[in-house]
Amino acid sequence: MCYNVSVESGDKILGVDFGLKRVGLAVCDSLHILATPLPVYHTKSMRNTIDHVAGVAKDHEVGRIVVGLPLNLDGTESVQSGRARAFARNLGKVTGLPVELFDERLTTVEADELLIEAGVKKAADRAKLVDSMSAKVILQGYIDNNK
Repeated sequence: MCYNVSVESGDKILGVDFGLKRVGLAVCDSLHILATPLPVYHTKSMRNTIDHVAGVAKDHEVGRIVVGLPLNLDGTESVQSGRARAFARNLGKVTGLPVELFDERLTTVEADELLIEAGVKKAADRAKLVDSMSAKVILQGYIDNNK
């Protein structure tokens, strides 16, 4: 599910692949051309995660945040969808930034394939990077969809 909202040129955007154990992050340039993965955040609590992501948003001077919305393949919502919605809602309150949800179906599969193409052969090595790469895929999809 993507909410098409005009993205102001010049605003950097933070992409978030929210998870209960790890959160992948990515940021795009102010021209909205390329999403770049950032280090994975290992969650401690919902509050710590929100504070960390808010700090990353501030450090990168973003004007908007996009959180991946995990839907079932048939488009219905899952338990994790509700968690992602709650996270996005609270993140918006803490940062004061617009936070949008973007359909993240199959992004982990695509992220894993991108890592394999990049030469990351061992599954254990890919597992350390897949969340940030998923955030990159989510953010790049959002950027491309809003051009």
